[in-house]
Amino acid sequence: MVVGTITHKQAPILKRVYDQMCDPKWVVAFGVCATSGGFYQNYGSVPGIDCFLPVDMYIPGCPPRPETVIDALLKLQDRIQNQRHALL
Repeated sequence: MVVGTITHKQAPILKRVYDQMCDPKWVVAFGVCATSGGFYQNYGSVPGIDCFLPVDMYIPGCPPRPETVIDALLKLQDRIQNQRHALL
């Protein structure tokens, strides 16, 4: 889960952490700051996490309503359950 405003200084660190995670991995953008940069439209903030990470689920709102969070997590759980994984 990516929560809050992401700055340009944090973006390479977050990308490195994502690259070091084991597969399979999923990204959830939590709130309007992570999905679109929020109301901080300045030079220091990234205009959305999907600029450098693949996002699986977006949760809108500032702050997101609890029903929205639960609904998004249930949809992500269904998506994960219906995926086919290669047998080793």
